Amino acid sequence: MLATVLGLIGGIAAAIIGAWAALRARRLPKSQVELVDVAIAPPSGSVSDSSLGPRDMSPVLDVKVRNTGGQSAVLKRLVVRVDRAVRCGSMFASMRLTPYRALWVGAVLPVSATYDAAIPPPEDADGFRAVIGLSQVVAQGEADRFEIRLGMDPTFDTYVYGLNLEFVYDGSDRSMTSPSVAVAFPQRGFVYSADEIRAVIRGFLEDTAKVRDAIDTEMTARGLPVPDWESAPPRRRSDLPDGLVSVDGNSDLFSSGGGGVYEVTEAFWDPQRAIADHLQSFQRMYREAVEITSGAALADDVLTASLPSAEAVLAQLPALYAEFGLSATAEAEPSGEPAGRKQPAGLMAEILDHNGSSTTRESAIEELRSRIRARDEGTFWFLGRLAAGEDGLDSWLARIGLGTMPNATSAAELLDEFLQLRGPDDRDSLNARRQMARRRGDGDAAGAAAALGALLDDASRALGPQDPDTCAMRVELFYFLRESGDMAAAATVAADIVADQRRTLGPDHRNTILYRHTLGFCLGEAGDCPRAVEVFTALLVDALRVLGPDDPDTLNVRHELARWQGKAGNAADAAAAFAEIVPDRIRIQGPDHPHTLMSRHNLALWTGEAGDAAGAAAAFAELVPDRRRVLGPEHPDTVKSEHALAHWREQVGPHGRTVR
Repeated sequence: MLATVLGLIGGIAAAIIGAWAALRARRLPKSQVELVDVAIAPPSGSVSDSSLGPRDMSPVLDVKVRNTGGQSAVLKRLVVRVDRAVRCGSMFASMRLTPYRALWVGAVLPVSATYDAAIPPPEDADGFRAVIGLSQVVAQGEADRFEIRLGMDPTFDTYVYGLNLEFVYDGSDRSMTSPSVAVAFPQRGFVYSADEIRAVIRGFLEDTAKVRDAIDTEMTARGLPVPDWESAPPRRRSDLPDGLVSVDGNSDLFSSGGGGVYEVTEAFWDPQRAIADHLQSFQRMYREAVEITSGAALADDVLTASLPSAEAVLAQLPALYAEFGLSATAEAEPSGEPAGRKQPAGLMAEILDHNGSSTTRESAIEELRSRIRARDEGTFWFLGRLAAGEDGLDSWLARIGLGTMPNATSAAELLDEFLQLRGPDDRDSLNARRQMARRRGDGDAAGAAAALGALLDDASRALGPQDPDTCAMRVELFYFLRESGDMAAAATVAADIVADQRRTLGPDHRNTILYRHTLGFCLGEAGDCPRAVEVFTALLVDALRVLGPDDPDTLNVRHELARWQGKAGNAADAAAAFAEIVPDRIRIQGPDHPHTLMSRHNLALWTGEAGDAAGAAAAFAELVPDRRRVLGPEHPDTVKSEHALAHWREQVGPHGRTVR
């Protein structure tokens, strides 16, 4: 019996095992995707074709895959990882070596859609991951091919990246990884020969000598001793007298072809340091480019062709150092940091990273601030490069979104603190701070006003309260105070500007009269209507005498005087004044001029405020159709008059009597 049972159980087990084996044999194996090849496609068109845009020079990876499994595979995601990156500067852009300023401008290239990976500049690229959605279906036993375009912002420099690709497929997120790839953008040669580097340095020294000769000429003409350029050369702007055309530049000379058209950079003050920085930058970037290219399994044709040239320059750099009397022992730029310590550029990138964590950003702000206050040499060098050159600084401020992005405000405040420490009395530093404040005002008028207020105090102390730059800062401060709505503070600054205008232009100059008008307006808007009336009353006497009764600016003074009389509580006088202004506006400026319509609105308003609601309603009833016709039905002034018409009609009783 037992034997029978055991035999039966064994037969059942054998049947089950056999069925399982049969089912397993019939079940299709999973997909299995293999990376056949990753090639670098040549850029569309010829490199010499000047019609090509930056997109045409973007690296394109040609990817080939094969599915050796038993089911179709769905490639659903690509991860592009940047392992290492370096900016190889162009001597027409970031590697330009000159003792005076120049301007180069680029545009912004939007990255296109399908299978495009946006890669940031090298300064922000280390460890970067770009995740791109894919929708490639590779059938069983079939192969497929597609392209990945690496999109970067256009640049005069060359970006070199070492990266790898990870392809994720099927629902279980299986993956395959490419070997390391080295690419350059734009796809063009970028290595300067030792002779080209030598020529640029010699040109820099020649230009520096020309600037020095121009300074000597000006100093001699003033009866001042010329600087000792060999033993004790000036190292900063404050070491030389103010007003030197050969140092600060003169835009009038550009068109005349006169000599001494210079606006010197930091490189002028220490040429040997500038040359050392220049050579060290080539040493660093070419060494990194060689290491990225040599360590990659696949490198594009540009890098492959550039590798021998870069290695040759690295071998010749010691001779270049010696030729210009420099030591070749330093292998890092002044901004270099000890191992494990973040570069100033990296800290600034963390501050500006809108996708980064607030903890990382705050930590970077505090670290960079502490280095600034410690006067760290590398940090000062990096921030000095950012602040050098008005056009370069403005381009950077625009690119980071100062005025609209909170992160950019933090970065600008750090740069402002650096400038105050580097040279609180230096005109270049003051003007750089002024430029940052102006740019901040694009979206943050109150922040711009606060920055300009602090700057004005420093400029008044360092340059004097009547210096042209100080006076210009005062005007800009007034503008941003008014934009921010702080009319009381704006009125205080406007009074100072009126004093400036009286002193420099005279009391009867039109600009002086206009700023007196602005002063009265700000006083009224700040709530001091009686003082506004005083200012406009005195101003009208001078406007009638200097400009004449029919000048539009005189009419504007009369308009404002009447308006603030009404707001000060004298509605009857305001209505009477506007009753005289409107006919003059019509005669001088025409019935459809916006100012004529504005004075008609005020005449109707103050007629009503003086107690004649019916008269106000009638005047607004005549004004509204004219404003609709001239300005349009949706114009704010038209809508304002329509609302006023409805209001004053409500104030009139059923038989046309004023309800008061």
